[in-house]
Amino acid sequence: MHDLTERFTVSAGARFSWSSLDCVFDTTLFPYPATSTSLSNSALTGNLGFAYRPGTDWKLSLDFSTGFRAPNVDDIGKVFDSEPGAVIVPNPDLSAEYAYNAEAGIEKVIAQRVRAGVTGFYSVLDNAMVRRPYSLNGQDSIVYDGDLSEVTAIQNAAQAIVYGFVIAVEAKLRAGFGVDVRYNWQHGVEQDDANVDDVPLRHSPPPFGQAGISWQRKKVRLNLYTQFSDGFDFAELPPSEQAKTPIYAVDANGDPYAPSWTTINLKGSYQITKGLLASAGVENITDQLYRPYSSGISAPGRNFIVALRANF
Repeated sequence: MHDLTERFTVSAGARFSWSSLDCVFDTTLFPYPATSTSLSNSALTGNLGFAYRPGTDWKLSLDFSTGFRAPNVDDIGKVFDSEPGAVIVPNPDLSAEYAYNAEAGIEKVIAQRVRAGVTGFYSVLDNAMVRRPYSLNGQDSIVYDGDLSEVTAIQNAAQAIVYGFVIAVEAKLRAGFGVDVRYNWQHGVEQDDANVDDVPLRHSPPPFGQAGISWQRKKVRLNLYTQFSDGFDFAELPPSEQAKTPIYAVDANGDPYAPSWTTINLKGSYQITKGLLASAGVENITDQLYRPYSSGISAPGRNFIVALRANF
């Protein structure tokens, strides 16, 4: 990072990454034709950023970066039935995926009490690891756990694009009160099985955010906040998710969809001594039943937390 002037800052960085993986398949559990595989991946990634401050209360930023992710054991060696009539088998030929990102932001400080900002981003994921139809011993379907199931595998079969924005507002009000609001909106698309049309990206969640009000005075701090997530109707779900009826709610037409949800939470803390902090809270006060997008596991209901932290 280097300050070219009092108002203009440039930052840059580079990283070389190398990963290696050796995997042995236990064919006694699953009759997979490959018994082992080895992978080796390397990449040079980096970032270049610019920040301009036209005044003490404004900041403009622009950042570019690249990234890469090498396949892990779970990516190349998983075997499970993610939905009725389909089974995911290992793919020993999987390789790394690469990301190219651009981000622009603007931030404003108002009366030294309110900080508001919005950041837009655009990412391209090349050689993306996605689930696609596959063949095992020349067959596109096998009998798995007693059912005839379509064979699929994680493959480098698509290019994905994700874009969106983040809005954040922090305010320090009078009498110890504060407000914190964050909202994330994103949209992702990937190529379909034929690499012809764009379809919704499975790993791109619905819009989500958090809003809360806090109060602090001397040794006491309280925070009342809500977390929320928008939903996806059936048409907005990626094709790979539209068949996963067991992990989603079902609409009036019998189709799966991801409902929106909201939780209300209260947390507080008391600084007993300089090195001793007591805290307690209640999460999901209204005991809402909800599932985070694509998780398949319901989140906890009303949850009580009591903690004591000591620093020495």
